[in-house]
Amino acid sequence: MEDSQQIQEYTLQLLEENDVSFSSFSEFRKHIIQRINEWINNDFEHLLYMLYRIDVHEDKVRKLMAAHKGENAAEVIADLIIERQKQKIETRKLFHMEKPADVDDSELW
Repeated sequence: MEDSQQIQEYTLQLLEENDVSFSSFSEFRKHIIQRINEWINNDFEHLLYMLYRIDVHEDKVRKLMAAHKGENAAEVIADLIIERQKQKIETRKLFHMEKPADVDDSELW
């Protein structure tokens, strides 16, 4: 599976939006930005909860927001979420081990 597709799937699972699909990555990004804007304006605690679930540190968000003053906060946060998802995918690739052909499933744990 290609990385951008994995990012979309993993992010949407974490956002609990499994019934949504997109024809392009930019469409997906716009959707994430809209959701973040909604949370900023209406449910900031939920945004913080989602950032925690996705494993985006609050300090990193604060530093980026300070560095990008005057920019759309939702875009900055969306890009941070997408970058974190990319990191997770790369980490999984590094530590993914194929099951040895000569090992029975009952022997795996």
